[in-house]
Formats: sequence, structure tokens, C-alpha cells
Amino acid sequence: MADKASIAVVGTGWWATTAHIPALIEHPRVGKIILVDQNPEAARAAAVKYEIPLAHCYTTISEAKAAHPDLQGAIIATTHHAHYPAAKEALDAGLHLLLEKPMTIYAREAKALVDLAAARDLKILMGYTFPYLPTVAQAKHYIDDGLIGEIEYVACSMSSVTYDLLLGHPERFEPAGGYAVTGPTRETYSEPRVAGGGQGVLQITHLAAMMFHLSPGMRAETVTAFMNNLKAKVDVIDAMAVKMNTGALATVGSSGNLRPGDPGSVEVHLHGNRGRILVDGFTGEFFMHLHDGRQEHVPRHSPGYPAATPVDKFVSILLDGAIPLFPGAVDGLFTVELLEAAARSAALNGMPVQIADLYA
Repeated sequence: MADKASIAVVGTGWWATTAHIPALIEHPRVGKIILVDQNPEAARAAAVKYEIPLAHCYTTISEAKAAHPDLQGAIIATTHHAHYPAAKEALDAGLHLLLEKPMTIYAREAKALVDLAAARDLKILMGYTFPYLPTVAQAKHYIDDGLIGEIEYVACSMSSVTYDLLLGHPERFEPAGGYAVTGPTRETYSEPRVAGGGQGVLQITHLAAMMFHLSPGMRAETVTAFMNNLKAKVDVIDAMAVKMNTGALATVGSSGNLRPGDPGSVEVHLHGNRGRILVDGFTGEFFMHLHDGRQEHVPRHSPGYPAATPVDKFVSILLDGAIPLFPGAVDGLFTVELLEAAARSAALNGMPVQIADLYA
């Protein structure tokens, strides 16, 4: 295998220039960095900021691959509605993927990517971050070891400061030092045709993926949901009830209407027939109580946000043949199924939606 990875970053907006590109530059095992954006000015601005050769900027993945046959992987960090076409183009070019959330807007598209990757023997790593935290990794270890037994019920709750983004006011969300290079547009998270939804696809995608990651073999079967847009065009408040293929039940809820300064929560509480485990991605809290009386508790602290970890794991996939911790076939596809079914149910005033009907 190559000594250093050659990677294309597709989409040079807010998250790519805040997290992915800096992580690539700092990684000792990354060589060539290619920038791809349909907006040439955005790509050039990122190149100038991070001292990447302007000759490494392209408007399509196909052009980049033709000019650099040694490309091994692509990081897809476009707007939500562009995830599917960009990811498909990258897979068609023979590139492994680090795919930002949500995987796609529609389950059919997510399944098409999973099938295409499998057919071409390519790997998809979803760009989720919270499960890399030590407390979440510990929860995963205990659950896989069977400590809480068969999962019967999961309560998931996430609250965050996203309302201004969902309203189309990214300037109110802008960090004190400004966006690293190019920030979100007014439409990025607020316009349904671009964002594909609101709090669900922007935030619950984290929550749901962590639930599926921690619950081996679990997949949504039937979903009932209600959503409240408040004053936005997209959902801001979400409440879902889910029946899983295993017989387990789950509640998944979220609010994006917190105020700045509130740390929020991304909490998954799993109840098994031998005990329960709670983990929170924002606060790092971990709590386990088993039926035999055993308890463990890691109180709330400041665990930090592992923004650079997905790039490190992706490099290991490219250079060492590592297996994705968050594969597209589970953390991507299963999450998209839940979110699309919830959106359909909410549009039908809470009528149950079968996951199977997404493919009918």
C-alpha cells in the first residue's frame, strides 16, 4: 500500500474548512489533498487559506481523478441534497468514502450507495463523531459483551442550538472568530430542497446513528412521528416512536431551540433485560445499572469534540485496510430509513409508516 494517502475533499464549505481540511493537513500520513467544489471560488478560497496548490482545485470528482489517478478516497462534505450524486460519482471513480451525515436524504439513495460500494469492494465510513468518545466506546464494549442483555427499549433525546440555522440566519450562528473560510448560506439548513429537512437530518442523524451503533442488529421497522417547524420551513422539534425489527421499542426526540451557552444533550438510554446504560455525547456522562446491582458512573464533564477523528480513521482505512467503525450499511442507511419514515409520518399527521414502504 502507499505510504501516504491521497484524498479529495468534495465540498469546501463550513465543515470541510473547519474540521476536515485542517485534520488532513495535520495528519502525518496524508500526502496529496485535492479540493472539489462546483463553486470554483469556494475551492480557491480554501486552497489559499490552507496553502494547497490552486492546481489541486477542480469542479468535479471525475476531473480530479483523471488528473490524479493516485487518488484513493474522497470526503463528501457537500450540502445534504448533493450527498448522493457526489458519493455516487466518487464510488464510480473507485474511491473509498468518508461521507458526512446524513448519508443521503432518501433511503433508496442510501441503499444504492451501499450496494454500489459493495459491488466495487469499496468502503464507506460515516462521518459521525460522538461514538469515538471514551464513554460511548465503553458503553459499546459492555453492550457487545452482553452486560445489559437483550435490548428492549431505547430512549433517545437530543437538544441543541440550531434554530437560527434552521431559520436561515447563519450569521447569528457564526463563531466569535468567524467561519474558517466559507460559512453556510441562508439556504444550507433552512430550505427543504437543499437541506432535505431540519433538526432531523441535521441533528437526530447523530442521535439515531449512535443508537444503531450501540444496538447490534437493530433496524427500524415501523415509525410514527410528529414535527413542529415553529417559524421555520423545516422541522425544529421532533418526536418519534419506533418499532424495531428485533421487537424493541424506541422513542427518539429532539429540539433545536436552545439558546447560545446551553450545552444541550445527545443522550441514548438503552434498557436491556439485564440492566441499562445511558451515554451522552455532549456531556460525556456514562451511567450503567445492572439488575444484579452492579453500577458504574462517569459524571458530566467536558469530553471535547473529536472533530478530527473521522479523518484519522479514514486514513487507516485507505492505508491499512481498516474496517469502518461506522459503516454506511448500518450507521448510514438505517439512520436515513428512520428519518425518511419519520418525515413521511409527520406529513400524514402521525400515521405509522413502514420502512418497507420506502422501497415500494
